[in-house]
Amino acid sequence: MTGVAEAVLTPAEPIFSLDLGENGGLFAPRSIQEASDWVQAEINFWSWQRDRQSGNHTNGFRQALSQLANALSCLQQAQQYATHNPQQYDQQIQSAQASAREALVVHGLPHSSTPLAKRIDLYRAQNEAAASFYACVFVPPRDGHGLQPQTPDAWRGLVEGILDRYELPASLREERLEAASQAFEQLRANTASVVGEKTAAIEALHRDYAELASDIRSAREAQQNDFDSAQQQRSEHFEALLATHEASMSDLRKAFRDEMAMRAPAEYWKTKEKHHRTMSWVSGVAAFGGMLVASLMVGRLLAGLLESTPVGQGPDSWRLALVGLIGLFSVWAIRLVVRSYLSNLHLVGDAAERRVMIQTYLSLLESGAAVGDQDRQLILQALFRPAADGIVKDEGVPPSVVDFLTRSPKT
Repeated sequence: MTGVAEAVLTPAEPIFSLDLGENGGLFAPRSIQEASDWVQAEINFWSWQRDRQSGNHTNGFRQALSQLANALSCLQQAQQYATHNPQQYDQQIQSAQASAREALVVHGLPHSSTPLAKRIDLYRAQNEAAASFYACVFVPPRDGHGLQPQTPDAWRGLVEGILDRYELPASLREERLEAASQAFEQLRANTASVVGEKTAAIEALHRDYAELASDIRSAREAQQNDFDSAQQQRSEHFEALLATHEASMSDLRKAFRDEMAMRAPAEYWKTKEKHHRTMSWVSGVAAFGGMLVASLMVGRLLAGLLESTPVGQGPDSWRLALVGLIGLFSVWAIRLVVRSYLSNLHLVGDAAERRVMIQTYLSLLESGAAVGDQDRQLILQALFRPAADGIVKDEGVPPSVVDFLTRSPKT
C-alpha cells in the first residue's frame, strides 16, 4: 500500500475540536500547520475591516481578529514545544482553541465559508464603506462604542445590515442570492473533495482486503499442507517406532525365554566344573602322596630284607616275592588314583567349555545378534553332547604271569 493510502486510512487524531455550528461547522485540525493555515485564512479574509481608520464601529472585528492573532501565536509556540515539552504544548493548544472560540463564537465573527461572509465580501467589492457598516451589524462594537455612520453609503450599509439580520421585510437582492450560491458551491467543492478522498480510501481498503484475503488463503493452504505433511511424517514415524518396538519386544521375550532355558544348564555345568576341580585336587594329592608312601614303604622293606640276610647268602625267595607283590599292588593302586586325577582334569575342561559356550550364546541373544534355527541347533548339539569321563575301561586286577605267557603276540 502506498504512503498516501496509508495516510488516508490511518488519519492522525485531531489536536483540538471546535464546533462552530452554522458559522462554519465542526473544525477539527489534525496538525498544527492545518490549524495555523485555517486561522491565517480568517485573518486575511477580514483584514480589510481591521485596517479601516474611520470610526469605532469596527471595534468588534478588531477584538475578534485580535483573538485569532493570539490563537495563531499560541499555535506557533505549541509547534516549538511539540517535541520536548508536552505539558507546555497542551497548554498552548488549549489557549489557541479558546482564542478561536472567543473570536468566532463569542464575538460572532462570520467564518469565511458562510453565506454571510460571502455576501459581505460581494458587498465590499461594490462599496467598502457600506459593507463595513453592513458587517458591523453582525459583529457590533463593544466596550461602549456605537455605530456612527457619517455618509450615505455608511447609512445604506447599516440599514441593509439591520434589515438582513433581523429579517425585516425587504426585497431579496441579487447579491444575496449570488453569495448564497457561492457559499453552496464552496460547500459542494469541499464535499466533492471529501467524497473523493473517502472513495480513494475505500478503494484502497478493498484492494488491501483482496490482498489480505489472498495472503490468508495462501497462508492457510500452506499451513494445511505443512500440517498434512507433518502428520503423515509423524504417522510413518510412529508406525516405524511401533514396528521396531514390537520387534524389540519379541526379541526380548525370545532372549528371556532362551536365557531362562539356559540358566539351569549353565548353573549345572558350573557346579560340575567346581566339583571335578575339587576332585582333581584330591586325586592329584592322593596320587603323588601314594607314590611317595609306596616308595618309602618298598624301600624300607628292601632295606630290612637286606639287613636280615646273612653275609654270603642270598635273601629268601618268599621274602623277595612278598616285597615284589606289595610293590606291584602299590603301583596298581597308584595308577588308579592317577587315572582318576586325569579324568577329573578332563571333565573340568569339558564343563568349563560348555559353560563358556552357554554364556556366549546368551550374550549373542542379549546383543541382538541374528541367531538362526540352524545355528541354534548346532549350538545346542554341542552343548548337550555326551560327556566322556576320560577313564580307560580295561582296568581290573594286575595281570598274572600266566596272562603274560598265554597272551597272543598280536594283542
